[in-house]
Amino acid sequence: GGVSEEGVVGGFKVVQSDMHQVVYGADSEGLCLAVVTGLKYPSRTAIQMLADLHPPYSEQFHLQFKAATTGALTKKSKSLLSQHCKKYDDSSKVDKASALNLKVDAVKGQMQDNIAAMLKNTEQAESLAERSNQLNEQANVFQKKSKDLRKQMRCKNIKMTIILVTLVVGILVIVLVPLIMRAKKAAEGGRLLRGAFLEELGEE
Repeated sequence: GGVSEEGVVGGFKVVQSDMHQVVYGADSEGLCLAVVTGLKYPSRTAIQMLADLHPPYSEQFHLQFKAATTGALTKKSKSLLSQHCKKYDDSSKVDKASALNLKVDAVKGQMQDNIAAMLKNTEQAESLAERSNQLNEQANVFQKKSKDLRKQMRCKNIKMTIILVTLVVGILVIVLVPLIMRAKKAAEGGRLLRGAFLEELGEE
């Protein structure tokens, strides 16, 4: 739009480059105010800054700016310009919409962090579940191997028992059979001697 009513800065324009934007406006007396900001800085806040700067600047320098040469008012207006730059450096402190956007961004960031944490916890839970399944499988394999080993040990114990019993019986047979045979022969020899002795006694 065109220049606004007398004594008020207006007709604001925004010109953007790849990295910056220039916001400017002018009043009815030809005083043009401009500010250079980053692309993310809200242009409405820059316009608000120019509107806020215009009254004190116009009051201080309205008699000088028309005849001033390039850079003539730089030092004189530095303090006033610095005050407004500091005041509007953080747009959230002077612009409710910017403050709200920052709060929304903060909430979004917190939600993203919470979602990331939930996903991480889910991944950890899945990892723990997988490890638990692996441990269960290993435990089942170990239990099966233990049962098989116990069976093998029982079979070996039975075989060893049978072998030991067989050896003991064999040793007993080897030792006792000759003794029994000798005792038998001795008993038969004794009977023969008694029979012969009785016969001799009978003949007498």
